[in-house]
Amino acid sequence: MKKLTGGLIAVIVAFVGVSVATHVLIDQDALRERVAVALRHQTGLSMQVRHSSVQLLPWPAFEASDVVLTRDGQTPVLKAHTIHAGIAIFALLHREVRFQDVVIEKATVNLVRGSDGQANWSLTPDREDEDASLPVKTRSGQRIHAHWDLSLDGLHVTQTAVLWNDRLTRTSGSFGLDVLDLAGLRSPSPWISLQGHHAGTPFTLKGHIGNLSQLRGTQPGNVQPWAFSVGTTLGEGDRRDWLNLDGRIGNPSRMENVLLTVQGEWPNLQDAHRLFPHANLPNVPSLGGDVALQGSPGSLAGLDGSALLHRLVETMTPTRVHLHAGSVGLRQGAVQNLHLDAAAPDAALTVTADTQWRDTGWHVEAGAGTMQQALTAWRNGLQTAVPLTAELRSQTTLLSGAPSLNAQDKARVAVSGTVGAESGHLVAEGSGKTLHLPGALLHDVSLHGTLETHDRESLSLDGLTFGSQELSVDGALKVVLGQGVPPVVSGNIHAANMDLDVLKGLWLEPAPKAAAAPVAAAPNATESPSQDVKSVPAQAEEHPSAGIQSAPDPTPVWVRRLRAQDLNLRLAADHVVFAGREYTGLATRLTLSGGHLRLDPISGQAQGLTLSGMAELDAGALPVTGNVTFQPLILPAGLLETRLGMPLLLQGPVQVVGYLSARGNSADEMRQSLEGHLGLSMVDGQVQSALLGQMAGSAASVVLGKGDWSLRCLGLHMSIANDMAHIDTLGLQSGRFSVSGSGTVGLGTQVLDLRLLPVVDFEGAGASTPVVLTGTLEAPHVAQDRDAGGNFHVTIGGDGNAADPCTAPLAAAREGQPGPAPEAVKVHHSKAGDILRALGVLH
Repeated sequence: MKKLTGGLIAVIVAFVGVSVATHVLIDQDALRERVAVALRHQTGLSMQVRHSSVQLLPWPAFEASDVVLTRDGQTPVLKAHTIHAGIAIFALLHREVRFQDVVIEKATVNLVRGSDGQANWSLTPDREDEDASLPVKTRSGQRIHAHWDLSLDGLHVTQTAVLWNDRLTRTSGSFGLDVLDLAGLRSPSPWISLQGHHAGTPFTLKGHIGNLSQLRGTQPGNVQPWAFSVGTTLGEGDRRDWLNLDGRIGNPSRMENVLLTVQGEWPNLQDAHRLFPHANLPNVPSLGGDVALQGSPGSLAGLDGSALLHRLVETMTPTRVHLHAGSVGLRQGAVQNLHLDAAAPDAALTVTADTQWRDTGWHVEAGAGTMQQALTAWRNGLQTAVPLTAELRSQTTLLSGAPSLNAQDKARVAVSGTVGAESGHLVAEGSGKTLHLPGALLHDVSLHGTLETHDRESLSLDGLTFGSQELSVDGALKVVLGQGVPPVVSGNIHAANMDLDVLKGLWLEPAPKAAAAPVAAAPNATESPSQDVKSVPAQAEEHPSAGIQSAPDPTPVWVRRLRAQDLNLRLAADHVVFAGREYTGLATRLTLSGGHLRLDPISGQAQGLTLSGMAELDAGALPVTGNVTFQPLILPAGLLETRLGMPLLLQGPVQVVGYLSARGNSADEMRQSLEGHLGLSMVDGQVQSALLGQMAGSAASVVLGKGDWSLRCLGLHMSIANDMAHIDTLGLQSGRFSVSGSGTVGLGTQVLDLRLLPVVDFEGAGASTPVVLTGTLEAPHVAQDRDAGGNFHVTIGGDGNAADPCTAPLAAAREGQPGPAPEAVKVHHSKAGDILRALGVLH
């Protein structure tokens, strides 16, 4: 018992003695200094510690508080409230301070990179001081100096905030680090486990990585592979995204023989906004799959951002691809069930998807040869031709599951051939029972065509045929491309049959609204003559020179577009239906060169007349000049009214005769400079009773009623100058109503000043009174006209069948050109009229 008691006393004395010796023999200040030097030696970071201590019992350990790690002249990378760790005692025999299970609590990690690319987290060894030594006092008071190394076996971090501010890429952010465990850091396969959160969204990272000494290059001549397997998650529950990375680096020091496999499933790509709220990612639900890559990117030191991405794209080759996306939004539709697959480099690369466009559903299947062929062609800019196949089939349902508009079309289009920078050959074939297009429905559709490309400078479309009951077109086109010159498009397009009434939804735009104010403000100089084209800033304004304010380009956008392309096309149509009328043998030549556009000659047949005319627009120099000749041309009344922004009051073919010219750089300038003469005539058409009422007055409107009236004739002739139409002849007859007159119409202001004489036939006799039509086209006003003495006149009687009211106005409007004759005048006679004449009421 005495021996046991003595042994315990000896142990206690030894324990106390060693503890006291620890503080007596080891200089704590010198220890902190030497540990800081060793840390700087291996990482380049400076360490500041407010308080530290070392203990040997019950086991060797190190503890420090208020620790700050900093790179000289930069923001501290780490501020920790406490750091404590065990010390491996046997490692001290090899002059190595090995910390076991380092624990960092309540820390802040601040990662900052300046605009010069200098980062405070860069771990660059500092070799200036090779003597990082642990001092121990001897009896003589001397110190023993020797080189010591620092190392970690494990790291445990809790309650830490991580912030980053990258001024080079202008990105910043932060997240909370709940737990970070790094175990086995000196083993061949360290383990990492991280749990964090950002804005209430949890995320994790777990897995194994290779020996860290291989990445630091501390094993000379080492060429052992460095393997890793890491998995990440974002969110929880139904919105839990996951991504796994597995791979191996054959030569870590040179980044050679890299094998990488990426697998994952994300309910939506925009889930990443929970970590990176300003990433501005598209809405892509159900994104996932796996991709295997291999390659040797080489050293990535000094590369960042786009340079790093470019290096990886150019050097890492996919060996397996299986990707899918639930939906990808388009401007006018969407793509769903998108799949991109290739089982091996020499396996076929295929794409399948379902798409929707304007209430029509389609299924797409495409292939681009093998994955190796497609990748090679993509990397060398299509210098190597790649086989291409694609097929588009109509679907019975939309992406939402509702019936599609083309459910019964049975439409199919297939394209096959090769695509390359130097040459290409594609053949298109298609057919369909019906084909739904925006605004039109075609029946019994067929398609064929061959596209050839040569030397990046020319392509040709040969054997083009498109057939249907409503439209039948064939032709050939050639496009020549050159450096610094506009592309040239030449060829011929022939339509055997074309029903423009059925197809009007494809080409006829909605009528623009009439001007609300009598005088419209002048548009910007860059505005197109078409009312539908918006002004676009000049190119110089889009790319201003640094420090120099260049003057804006006065050239309108539509002029630059005309100058940017050349055309030489022959257009022909055997049979055209337009506004219920038939046109045959239509032909013209369309040329465009240097901004000079010509349609010359325009020829054809309509209503038994030979059509002739030409149109020219020269935008080669400013101001733009244009002219048009009608000798004659037949155009639908509705088309003219729509283009002029007028209400649809007339229906039928309008014979146009005359010549007009204009100059200017905008629609208003060309209208204001418009000069020439114009004749408009129509027979056997339709007229709205509202137009007749505007000419005859409100009293006559009650008699005329509402709806369409048959129009026997309309003749209108005018001369145009100074933004004004001077009407010298106006004549119209519809049923028992006719009108004649003259006056002016303001082209810009739309102000009316017409003197008219409406006549209403009554039992073979006429009743008339002069009226004056004022106001505007949008709001006309009719009032009785006074004579020189200020009196009103009403004429009743006369022989209503004495003169044909259509003869003179039609002759004036046609300017000597032939035209169809109106229906014969019907003689009105009744016994009631005879009685009124006998009573002296009618004369």
